[in-house]
Amino acid sequence: MRASPVRVRELRDPAEFAEASQVAKAAWRFPDLMVPPPPDMITATHAGGMTAGAFEGGRLLAFVHAVPRRNLPVPAIHSHLLAVRPEAQRRGLSVLLKLFQRDWCLERGIGLVTWTYDPFMVRNARLNLVRLGAVAPVYLPNFYGSIGGIYGDLPSDRFEAHWRLSSPRVERAARGGAEEVSAEEAARLPVARPTQNADLTPSSRRVRLPFPAGFPACFRDDLPAGMRARRRFGRAAAALFAAGYEAVSVVDGEGGPAYVLERAGA
Repeated sequence: MRASPVRVRELRDPAEFAEASQVAKAAWRFPDLMVPPPPDMITATHAGGMTAGAFEGGRLLAFVHAVPRRNLPVPAIHSHLLAVRPEAQRRGLSVLLKLFQRDWCLERGIGLVTWTYDPFMVRNARLNLVRLGAVAPVYLPNFYGSIGGIYGDLPSDRFEAHWRLSSPRVERAARGGAEEVSAEEAARLPVARPTQNADLTPSSRRVRLPFPAGFPACFRDDLPAGMRARRRFGRAAAALFAAGYEAVSVVDGEGGPAYVLERAGA
């Protein structure tokens, strides 16, 4: 028997929002306190946000939830949460949801979507920067405080992704033309070493910023060393962003994963 096709649409009633809350708990293993309760998601959606789900045969497999954002100079929303049931992961549902979100925004004159993600999660970085064509120009140390779940006691350091919906880069990505930097090309770039120097200001148009592989296991195996590496990476990323760079790609070569950063406007 053929599986039911996946349909993406906005959530419609309180029962669907309650199901979305359960999907988030299953996906991220967060305690109840760290998952938006259904009334909050309903209220944010009613106030101008959006919540859409990917359904298969009436069952919610994944959802994306965004709230209005008013502190930027252009119309924007902030995509607060995206979650996929563990058994439905690696089916491309995140891309389906984000492309639905893009269409939803463009129909309403919204040209920018922002969201945060852990910069050490390579899979998420590839989705955000390569497949979707977003960039990351902001580093937010310990943004949420302690959140538990898959993060345990780690600080919730985040990159903020900016998805400029009408940019040529994003339009190409929406058509499947992702702009990926090869590992060979990245290997030729100068390396911005995470050091104690918070005034790191390279002059190259593009640089490579390595980070530890194997999140989150690498931190569980040696938490003190992992925390030191996380702090060094954060200082380097913040200095690069302050110097006008933004993360445009992520690569995973022989030396481990690394971000490719490009000076904005270069």
